[in-house]
This record gives sequence, C-alpha cells and structure tokens, in this order.
Amino acid sequence: MFYIYLLSLLVFQISAIQLHQCHQGHRCVYYRGGSLLNTITDPGFHIKTPLITSHYNIQVTWQTDRLENVVCGSSQGGEAYLDIEVVNKLKHTDKCILKVVGEHTIDYDKPLIFDYIPSEVAQFCKNYTLDDIVIREFDKLDEVLLGKLRENVESYDLGDCIEIKKVRINRPKLDAKMKEKFESIENEKKAMELAENQKETQRVRLEAELQREMMEKDRQKKTNEIQLQIMIETARKQAERQEIDDEKNLKSKQIDADAVMYSMKKKAEGYSILFENPEYLKLEAIKSAYHNAKMIIGEIPKNSLFGFGEITNNHPISTNYFNRTYM
Repeated sequence: MFYIYLLSLLVFQISAIQLHQCHQGHRCVYYRGGSLLNTITDPGFHIKTPLITSHYNIQVTWQTDRLENVVCGSSQGGEAYLDIEVVNKLKHTDKCILKVVGEHTIDYDKPLIFDYIPSEVAQFCKNYTLDDIVIREFDKLDEVLLGKLRENVESYDLGDCIEIKKVRINRPKLDAKMKEKFESIENEKKAMELAENQKETQRVRLEAELQREMMEKDRQKKTNEIQLQIMIETARKQAERQEIDDEKNLKSKQIDADAVMYSMKKKAEGYSILFENPEYLKLEAIKSAYHNAKMIIGEIPKNSLFGFGEITNNHPISTNYFNRTYM
C-alpha cells in the first residue's frame, strides 16, 4: 500500500511539470488564467505548469498572409474577386511582441491586415467600372493597399514593431457570365490591336518607301549638283585655258604685226633713201621702160621715151638697138 502511495505521488509531481517546444523562427508567449505573462522564450524546449499556463508560438520571421476571393464591387454593380497576399514581419524584441500581442492578441494580423483589406478594396473598387478594374486600374491597387496597410499600422503606433514589405494581387476573377463577356471584349480588343498593328505596319512601310524615294531624289539632286559643279568647273577651266591661248595668240600676232611694221618701216626708210637718189630713179625708169618695150617699124614717135628728159640726152640709144623702141 505504501508503494502505491509513493507511485501516485511521483506521477502527480511529474504531471505538475509539462515539457513544451518553441519552434524555430518563433518566440513563445504565455497566458496564465487568461492573463498575458511577461515571460517570452526562444526556440527550444521549455517547462510550464500544466492546466494553469498555456503557451503560443508567435512567428517573428517574414510571413505571408493570404486572403482569397476578396470582393471588388464596381461603380456599376459588377463584382470581381481578388486573391491578395501581404508579406509582413513582427519584430522579435520582447517589447514589440508583448505590445502587439497584448493589444491585438496572438491573432494580431486579423485586425491589422485581414479585417482591414476588404474595406479598403471596396473603397478603391467603387470608383471604377468593372472594365477599369479588370483592364486598366488593376495594377494600381497593390500600391494603394501597401500604403493603406502601412498607414493603418502607424495609426496603432506599431510602425516600429510590424513591417509591411509587399502586397501581391493576382488577376481579378469573374463569374462565368462576366468572364465570357470580358473574353469577348478581349477578343475584340485583340482584333482591333491586330488591325491597328497592320495599319501601323502599312504606315511604316509607306513611310519607309517615301523616305527611300526622298533619299533617292535627294541623292539624284546632289548628283546633279555635283555634275553641274563639275561642268561649271570644267567650263571655267576651259575658259581660262582659252583666255590664256587667246592671250598667247594675241601676243604672237602683236609680235608678228610689230615685226611686219618694223619691216615695212625699214623698207619705207630704205625706199625713202632710194627715192632721194636721182640715179636710182633713172635706173628704175629704164627698167620699167625696158619691160614695157614695143616693136615699132618705121619712124619713132615723137612721144617716145627717148624724146623726153635727160634720159635720152644722157643715155643716147640707137634706134636700131634690138630693133625696139620704148614707150
């Protein structure tokens, strides 16, 4: 009976001490009688009082909170559904853990993130049509939510303890009817884009052809200008050569004319000297008479050369000289 009593006492003492584990990447907080204790433990095995004290693992590494099928109601009544992910982290210090858990419980991300996002999504979506939300304005929502979440954390004075790093939003989901409508719109849009691309391609091709024609005309114009310049330069050089040749010919003719003038001048001077000599005049008269002689039968005419001047007196010539007389 004594051994049974000792065994019961040992079991009671062992059960009074409960071994528990705090996981890596977490720190553990403790409640006793529903009150948060100031004790916080690091990862590993720890001991707590069973039935009285409870523990909870609080993650202090980066975590991703996921919200699915968040309703995005448009200004015209249509609805889209969003899957949203929020990357966040609770600072690992005792002060931050106790403050965040003490004010918002171990599920602190529910009031700060999960409950806050749907209202902000609704505020954003009500300003746009469903077309805008799905096609044009969707890319803005992640930045808007990121800013709003950070403002919300700051409003609780938890900016130093909770960091919101990123918000990721998947493409909006639609019901079957709206999905069919948007697929039709997308197909029409793709067809329009294809037509626009074809027009743009045609425009670019025509512009390229026009550009080539303009370049060819410009090239031809420049070629003509170069050829004209060459012709002008050739004509100028030919004119310069012709001017040089003309100048040379003129000088040559001037030299020839000067030579002829000089020759004639010298001849005139010589003739002047000769004409001043009476003997030369007599000699020339005789030569002229000789070359103009005629045969005369009979008496010599009284107007013959021999009847005049000193020629016959100074040069008596027989009338029988070669049977000729001189007129």
